[in-house]
Amino acid sequence: MNAVRDLLLGVRLSFGTGRARGVGLLRTGLTAFGVGLAVAGLLLVFASFHGLSERLERIGARTPIEAKAGEPALGYLAQTSYYRGEELTAVYLEPRREDAPVPPGVDAVPAVGQAVVSPGLAGLLVSDEGALLRPRFADVEIVGTIGAEGVAEPGELWYYLGAEGLDEDHGAELVGGFGAPVGPFEIGPFFTVVFLVAGSILVSPLLVFIATGSRLAGADTERRLSALRLVGADIGQIRRIAAAESLIGAFVGLVLAVGFFFVGRPLVAGADLGGLGMYPQDLVPPWPLVVVVVLATPVITVGSALFGLRNVVVEPYGIVRESEPTRRRGWWRVTLVGVGVLLFLPDVWLGVEPGGTLSALFAGVGSFVLLVGVSVLMPWLVEWVVRRLRGGPPSWQLGVRRLQLDSGTPARVVAGITVVFAGAITVHTLFGGAGGVAVEESNEVHVFAIDEEVERTAIALSDGVPGVTVTGPGRVTLDPAVPDAVEHLRNALAPLGWKVEISREADGAELANTEGTLGAVLGTASTFTLLLAGGNLLVLTSAQVLQRRRAFAALRATGVPGGVLGRSLLWQNCVPMLIGVLLATAVGLGVAGLIARLFDQRFRPDWFTLAGYSAMVVLLVVAVTGASLPVLRAVVRETGLRGE
Repeated sequence: MNAVRDLLLGVRLSFGTGRARGVGLLRTGLTAFGVGLAVAGLLLVFASFHGLSERLERIGARTPIEAKAGEPALGYLAQTSYYRGEELTAVYLEPRREDAPVPPGVDAVPAVGQAVVSPGLAGLLVSDEGALLRPRFADVEIVGTIGAEGVAEPGELWYYLGAEGLDEDHGAELVGGFGAPVGPFEIGPFFTVVFLVAGSILVSPLLVFIATGSRLAGADTERRLSALRLVGADIGQIRRIAAAESLIGAFVGLVLAVGFFFVGRPLVAGADLGGLGMYPQDLVPPWPLVVVVVLATPVITVGSALFGLRNVVVEPYGIVRESEPTRRRGWWRVTLVGVGVLLFLPDVWLGVEPGGTLSALFAGVGSFVLLVGVSVLMPWLVEWVVRRLRGGPPSWQLGVRRLQLDSGTPARVVAGITVVFAGAITVHTLFGGAGGVAVEESNEVHVFAIDEEVERTAIALSDGVPGVTVTGPGRVTLDPAVPDAVEHLRNALAPLGWKVEISREADGAELANTEGTLGAVLGTASTFTLLLAGGNLLVLTSAQVLQRRRAFAALRATGVPGGVLGRSLLWQNCVPMLIGVLLATAVGLGVAGLIARLFDQRFRPDWFTLAGYSAMVVLLVVAVTGASLPVLRAVVRETGLRGE
């Protein structure tokens, strides 16, 4: 029963009592907000993998299966075209028997001259953006829309068109059904390492943010618990009260995470991930992972809170730690980084063949260990640096002095950003900026026809098209001065249907770039995690302003300008962030170099991307500091001296 009373007391303290009730509610709200953001981020990461899996399942469900002897057959011919850089797939269908199979999402095979289009294509055709595409469907009657089960993603441009005379000699095939099994996604050892690094940069910082969220109100918690120790509470009671306080923040954060998840789900689904789209309803995290996250969040928050009190609530006057902070030990943190580096050298100390699957496993584990090493090295490194900073203007001295007293919590949040930054540098260095490969425009277009007669007809239809010059059989040249000349050509040849196909070198080059697609996915995910880190940093900065409200109010009352106090917050955020950027650059380039050595890849630093991420981090710090200024102005009023 004593334990229950201690837990209930911790719950009451988490919401504040008396005049401090408002501060207590705000403190718990900030903690819950930080935990909720991190948990929602984890759930969205897991849900994204499930959404991509569902996308593969739908593609597999509509994949044609070759007809066996005696089976009802369907003539099937898929042709890929493009509209202003977007892939547009036409599938021509010709039933050979009345009971011929039907693709998923379609009730019946459309008749000759009729089409069933995807929802994305239907929306494009009725929009102003699709005005130039409509002439391509001038002779086609659209009789329906493909169901969601037959479309890979919401914006996919895909349609089924009834046809006749499909010839197996010209690419058509006889289909006996749909639904090819989707096997595991096979990737080589190099991309295995890349995906392991990607998983690390997405999951590791979110775990750091969960642990940090439970310690946002560390100073206030220490004062309250030290007061309880003074009136006779023993160590066991103090730990139970502290656990109850952190549990409330964790539970409220889990509730908020549900709301954040449903708010963020359509944003993630609508993001441009290198041509990969997802349905919002498919973004459902697997329930085993949800259970793990729900159970692990209170454990991490309680464990982090108790770990933070290990040197505080020992005696009734344990708060003395604030004036003489305990220095961190750095040897084991550096050792962890060293172990990560050694794991990248299995060919040296274990004789493992470079470039193989076993090497990929070692490199993947080494990447995770190094990125985790970054997060544990950051607090010690920030403490080591700020201890040596002296002098400067008053705002600089205020910010640095605060870091000298308590650099741990800011460094932990920055550590999450550093992990993302280091992982992003690693991936982009390995790809050398492949995500932004420029495609050279070619003015020459090839027109493939099934026979000479169709070819002559295509040449006749091409003659007179704006911006198009026929240069020979099956070849035309586009005039760069005429916008959308290739679209006018496609519209002119549309009446020939499946009998003619247009090919241009620039079409689909970016869609077929696997490295570019992966780079776009990782870039979007890294940006999302950086923005999430910015939200946590804002919560942290606001919480620290509230914790120091008496000190800020006293400084303002003695004549310290508000601008000096605001700039002190900027330095307080900027110094750890600068250290984190330098550490992330060194670790990111180092990991990329080790992976490139192990898998015989080119080491190609993407300095443009590195500068872009660095600028994003700087802007993030400035934006967070600016957003926390209203809280600072509120606490420097005279009432701040009374702690109200």
